[in-house]
Amino acid sequence: MELDITDELKAYFDARGRVVLNACPGGGKTTAIAQKIINLEDEYKKIYGNHSGIACLSFTNVAKDEINSTCNKLCSKNLQYPHLVSTIDSFINTYITLPFYYLLERNFARPQILDKKERLDSFWKINDAKTGKNTGALKRPMNTFKTKQNKILFFQYAPSKIRLEPDGTYSVNGGNPSTEKVDLDVFIKYCKYIKNWQFKNGLITTNDSAFIALTLLRKNPKISKWLSKRFPHIIIDEAQDNSLMQHQIFEELNNQGLINLEFIGDPYQSLFEFRDANPQLFLDKYNSEDYVGLDLSNNRRSPQHIIDCFSLLRPEDQRTISSACKTNLNEPILIYKYKTGDRGEIINHFEEYCTDKEYKKLKVVVRGNNIRNKMLGRDTQQQPWHNSLAYELIAAKIEYDDKNLKEAINIARNIVIRLENRGLSFADFGHLRAELKTDYLYNARIIKFVEGLPELSLTVEDWSNLCPSYIQKALNLDYEIDFGIKKTSKYFAKTTRNEPVSAHFNRVDIEKTSSLTTVHKVKGKTLDAILIFFDEKNHASNINFRDLEPDADGFIKEKKRIIYVAMSRPKHLLAMAFPDKITDEQLIKRFGEEISIINLE
Repeated sequence: MELDITDELKAYFDARGRVVLNACPGGGKTTAIAQKIINLEDEYKKIYGNHSGIACLSFTNVAKDEINSTCNKLCSKNLQYPHLVSTIDSFINTYITLPFYYLLERNFARPQILDKKERLDSFWKINDAKTGKNTGALKRPMNTFKTKQNKILFFQYAPSKIRLEPDGTYSVNGGNPSTEKVDLDVFIKYCKYIKNWQFKNGLITTNDSAFIALTLLRKNPKISKWLSKRFPHIIIDEAQDNSLMQHQIFEELNNQGLINLEFIGDPYQSLFEFRDANPQLFLDKYNSEDYVGLDLSNNRRSPQHIIDCFSLLRPEDQRTISSACKTNLNEPILIYKYKTGDRGEIINHFEEYCTDKEYKKLKVVVRGNNIRNKMLGRDTQQQPWHNSLAYELIAAKIEYDDKNLKEAINIARNIVIRLENRGLSFADFGHLRAELKTDYLYNARIIKFVEGLPELSLTVEDWSNLCPSYIQKALNLDYEIDFGIKKTSKYFAKTTRNEPVSAHFNRVDIEKTSSLTTVHKVKGKTLDAILIFFDEKNHASNINFRDLEPDADGFIKEKKRIIYVAMSRPKHLLAMAFPDKITDEQLIKRFGEEISIINLE
């Protein structure tokens, strides 16, 4: 794999110290990072020896794996010790929080980082000793913290929503509690009790881990000095998705001895505000005199007409991205116009078109999982069972039938562990699950279990009777399973009993549903073709035709950044689907006369 060294790339390769690289979509960011690491290997070996290396950290496992893969393509080998390619969360957990936790808590249980913070809410609930079902009551002293209206505070601000901020204050998912609901002193006491209990019991969230790491670095400068010797050069990929806490952790390392610190990313591709991503912090560094601000402004992926399309979301004075792609097939931008019920036909048409053109890497994307599930037939309002186990088993079976084995195993593993180990504490459950995750014989058993589940073509009533018996026999349980099928309710019509489970809990008839995903799933990927569905209803969380322009009051909001990321994925074909109420004149005015508008009759 040969690399064309441009002036922009050379400037980045030569840069040392505090660096911010602002890379446009398709700008070769991953290749640039991989090549720089390769360039630094020999240099750093001479300076630091065999036990100090470069740490390249990214926001997701997908991005981390992409860096490793690119390094292999460039130099025919994988990065190995003393270098590290990891996620930011894993780096913080492995090198700061877990090894030095004892400095923060002297009497503590072995720390476990919760995969889902919502699990915190279960620890204070009282379950019936016989049925195991939640009674609605809370353990003391959780039930003693009250609102101004004398309601239990737990139900207003669940423990999973309570967060420590970098300055040591408490928030509700980053926001302030309502002073109309709760006295501030009561809220602080409530938060302190929750966090003290968590830290003592070693049950912490990812955000807790980052706060603990920052606290440890501030109180123990030796940790920073050790880390700076172990990793004298840290490169942070996808830095536009870093939170304030993560920025402060690396700034603390920098202030206490780390000389080479790089932030690489594109603020227009920041999609993780739900995990506290703050692209403005990246921009502040890029514009700061304390950092060397560099650019990668040539898009090597897409032809100019696709670049011009996603650049509609940038202010006019910032539409500076130029195409450097070597293959332009002169595909027009395809625009589909759909009615509510014909999304499946549009997907089939798009996939057939791509097959004819031999575009093998293609995706159909929507705003989020709610819309994706709706298109896959999972938005049913029918809720026949009291026991959530039934819904989890159906989800596992659907994923298995669609050959999504990894997802099926993950769902079913949790089910089987719970059923075979009743009464297991949450901490022990987490340790057992982690241990069994890589047990291939156990996973093979899980696959066999899912494979044998009764078919979803059975009626709701028959499936509800057969499934519990199958589970008890397959797992050799010494107790009976009861799904608790309802007689009738607002969300369970009487006629549904005699209808197939698949009529309400299955995918719609789309031939290749594997191509249907969300924008978040394709972030960072290069595709041959993409089809983006824009929503019918105007809602704060939906993406619409009217969103295809920059925000007038500053940097574009995350909803528009989602569109930007999706539009910038394809090498050859960009297709979009809009509701048929959008006129041809509106489409031509927005995208130009070179588009191809398709109405399926």
